[in-house]
Amino acid sequence: MRVAGLAAVLALVAHAFIASAAPLVVADDLGRGVTLAHPAQRIVSLSPFLTELAFSAGAGARVVGVSAYSDWPPAARALPQVASAAGMSLESIAALRPDLVLAWTDTTRPEDVARLERLGTAVFVARARRLDDPPRLLEAIARLAGTDASTAATQFRTRVETLRRRYASRPAVSALVEIWHAPLTTVGAGHWIGEALAACGARNAFADLPGLAPQVGWELVYQRDPQVIVATGSAGSENAVREQWRAHATLAAVRTGRIVFVDADLLERPTLRLAEGVARLCEGIERAR
Repeated sequence: MRVAGLAAVLALVAHAFIASAAPLVVADDLGRGVTLAHPAQRIVSLSPFLTELAFSAGAGARVVGVSAYSDWPPAARALPQVASAAGMSLESIAALRPDLVLAWTDTTRPEDVARLERLGTAVFVARARRLDDPPRLLEAIARLAGTDASTAATQFRTRVETLRRRYASRPAVSALVEIWHAPLTTVGAGHWIGEALAACGARNAFADLPGLAPQVGWELVYQRDPQVIVATGSAGSENAVREQWRAHATLAAVRTGRIVFVDADLLERPTLRLAEGVARLCEGIERAR
């Protein structure tokens, strides 16, 4: 009886503590204060990279719904999918009763945010453009979930800074980043992959093109003749990439074999795995250099 009585008292104390605790307020990337009465217990993610960050923040067990292509970590693949490139299913999200929705500025419209908030759920809207965004967003999600991701965030920043110092004095090379081959698509200015190139002692030969993922005409590619080609998403291996580029053998990078392949999931998703992607990018560019 004494044990049972003590347990009851502790439960009441814990309940009173939670009830009296100050609400969590975290600013999102729209400049809004996202408020939760207590750490999020049921989380829905509307982007694969946000799903991954939620797991990295130690809140994976609380994620109850995800977007299509949320495939890392493997546990995310078993969760209900409530959104895709075509949009989100408000009914499916409502059925999951989330207290926090993680959304991405590139795929979530302002009216969608308003519709979600009318369900009574908090919505954190993230923008990912810079190389430092993964640890920054990780820390924000951890605060909303009441977890501690400071060590993982520090490790990411330290690794990237170490790479910057290691390659800072290396001879600069011009690079074309191919995120898709047909049509040929690259990255413009203001993208974290451009920062990754700079960290490796390279420069984006097409950084002046408008947009985050502009298409490139072949005439311009031959005109600028980049020293290195970095390929990610349109082929599954380095051999497949080299085969795709065989038709353009007069380009300097193809002729000399300076083609670098980095798995798209490591370089194109702004998650903690991006640090590994940057490391592999730097190693490939150093070999090509």
